[in-house]
Amino acid sequence: MKKIYSLLFIALTTASVSGQVVISQVYGGGGNANATFSNDFIELYNRGTVAQSLNGWSVQYASATGTSWAVTQLPNVSIQPGKYYLIQQAAGTTPSTALPTPDLDAVTCACSYSGGATPTVQPGTAMAASNGKIILVNTITAQTVIAPTGPQIIDKVGYGTANDFEGTAGAPAISATLAAFRKANGCTDTNDNAADFAALTPAPRNSASAAGTCAPLAVSQNSISGLRIYPNPVSNGTLFIETAANAEKTVTVYDVLGKKVLNTKTIDTAINISSLHTGVYIVNITEEGKTASRKLVIR
Repeated sequence: MKKIYSLLFIALTTASVSGQVVISQVYGGGGNANATFSNDFIELYNRGTVAQSLNGWSVQYASATGTSWAVTQLPNVSIQPGKYYLIQQAAGTTPSTALPTPDLDAVTCACSYSGGATPTVQPGTAMAASNGKIILVNTITAQTVIAPTGPQIIDKVGYGTANDFEGTAGAPAISATLAAFRKANGCTDTNDNAADFAALTPAPRNSASAAGTCAPLAVSQNSISGLRIYPNPVSNGTLFIETAANAEKTVTVYDVLGKKVLNTKTIDTAINISSLHTGVYIVNITEEGKTASRKLVIR
């Protein structure tokens, strides 16, 4: 049993060698009375081991119960492993301390975008001080539902009373003097906002900040080209697994005790996991002699 727990621990705390950009800090009280900073901000962090391009991506904000998502298009830049990326959003009416130099000033931006589009001014999103939801998306198309799902969603943070979040509950409510911080300097990612975030004094970090290290991230296994697993969390009993080859693959699922709860061979992208209960699992995928592991949350 000890060996099983050890193997599961390795699987739970590691991921394939890749760029893994997450939302690492959220602050919506900028420019409010007694605010720590004049502007709202969103901070990203690359907890992976290679650079990740933001070309064609966006961050999108909605109110705690809203279906209208405000889009901030990200420029054609890359976040290096272990580095942060600071996005300045709207300012409130009570000036306070300026943010560290933002990597993207979404209020007045002259950035390099793909497709020849180079907007010189973006509106800058005014985020709620206490409750709201933010998604990192690999498209600039605005989402239109309360709880967006699909392979376009890179990361999601609901805070306070938000009606959409990862995992069991949202991150803590924040304020003019509190930001939602992803734990372990941005490294913690169990796909559960309640467990992954704490409300702390805002401390925005930009690309000039010291690099962090999420060790260990790499695993001694071959990566599978183009591997995508979605949605995650799963709530409808169907998991989709796509790869560049889309060849026959073996899919094995383990629970938190290391017990094998599902094992199947398939050439389809859809996997029926309706027999599994709510919780955290490890999914092992083997295709054409290559193997990868991913965390999976079922709710």
